[in-house]
Amino acid sequence: MSITTLAAVAVSIPIIGAFVVLAVGRWRNVREAVSLITATTLFLVVYSMLEPVRAGGSATWNIIEVVPGVSLGVQVEPLGLLFALVASFLWIITTLYAIGYM
Repeated sequence: MSITTLAAVAVSIPIIGAFVVLAVGRWRNVREAVSLITATTLFLVVYSMLEPVRAGGSATWNIIEVVPGVSLGVQVEPLGLLFALVASFLWIITTLYAIGYM
């Protein structure tokens, strides 16, 4: 899978996970499992982008062009990928911590 496709998947995983959590909101254990699966899946997708970026790869995914010449998008670069790795890993830890409270 290309870095651009992985970036698109990484952006869409939390959105899809949020809708699934809303759909199963009544069932506490299912909701927590979906949240943990979503966090783990996101971490694995972001982690899979590590090797191509370390090899010098980069990707730009333009989502929409707001006005001519100005677009809204996602660019995968080393420092941003490091932040995404830390944030997605902390999401797993936070979900495990919050199971008793949520």
